[in-house]
Amino acid sequence: MIELSVVMISRNQAWNMSRLIESVLRATSSISSREVVLVDSASTDGTIEVAVQYPIGVLRLRQAQHPTPAAGRYIGYRHTTGKLILFLDGDMELVEGWLERALQTFRGRSEVAVVTGLVVDLSKAAKAADKPPLPADGSTEVFEIPYTGGAAMYRRSVLEKTGTFNPYLYSDEEPELCIRVRHAGFRIARLTYPIAFHYTDPRGGLSAQVARWRRKLYLGAGQNLRYHLGKEIFWPYARERGHGLVSVMVVLLILFSFLWTLVAGHTGAWALVWGVLFGLLVAGDALRKRSLYQTLSSLLKQTLILDGTIRGFLSTPMDPRTYPDEFDLVKEVQALGNHASQMTGGEL
Repeated sequence: MIELSVVMISRNQAWNMSRLIESVLRATSSISSREVVLVDSASTDGTIEVAVQYPIGVLRLRQAQHPTPAAGRYIGYRHTTGKLILFLDGDMELVEGWLERALQTFRGRSEVAVVTGLVVDLSKAAKAADKPPLPADGSTEVFEIPYTGGAAMYRRSVLEKTGTFNPYLYSDEEPELCIRVRHAGFRIARLTYPIAFHYTDPRGGLSAQVARWRRKLYLGAGQNLRYHLGKEIFWPYARERGHGLVSVMVVLLILFSFLWTLVAGHTGAWALVWGVLFGLLVAGDALRKRSLYQTLSSLLKQTLILDGTIRGFLSTPMDPRTYPDEFDLVKEVQALGNHASQMTGGEL
């Protein structure tokens, strides 16, 4: 079996493809049994044309499959064979030195199923000189964490037991998988050493939140709650990731109180009381944050989370195993190097 598989996912990220792929090829060059694959979500900007110039496999999901990041990771997992699988997003750059530290963390620690590191956010326009200095070579400190983001390395043997990413999720696929991994008795470790530079525009703002809503990125929590309803994972997930449930309960409370006052004939008083309470909450939050804009932005975000949680919960849950294993094989996935692995230092 191949020791390491690297699965990169992308959608219209030609601007970063060379930087990402070259960082992966450099970092894995000393590992003689490896494979690298890009799973692209129907890009239209030349991402594929850049990727095929490198010695990596390239798979392209079809637009009819409603490709999502979770779907890209799912297909990448199914079409690689490495004992360890490193997942990276298309707007990242693998930090030199992280891989060696991660492999060392896995050795002799069979309970560790996932290893990640710090993710350093940088502007898309950032140059090499803008990167922060890396920690000293001896930096190997490890912390246990509840879940990871899009950059992390997993044991395939654990994913075979717990199941891999749910390809039907629009968001929150990494925390959901990590909760399943922890529920199975395994641990998730984070190095203090950075795993990736993440090139992105600043988050926040009303327009950014609306854009996330349009891309259905607030549906994931509701989808997970519906999918795990009646299963062992439901309450662990609801406790940790069911943020939208609070908003749902508040709305239900308001509706219940409205119905009660409607029956009692006091709708005017009801509107006055709730209007005053809402105004006081907004004013208090604005004073605390010293910004009415931030308060309105936070209110919009909570509203969109509520909407996404409800719509996600009402959507029909799909078994991940039914996801169509269909894609365009642009460039075949091949093992790099020979199979006499140089990953020495102990059993992984």
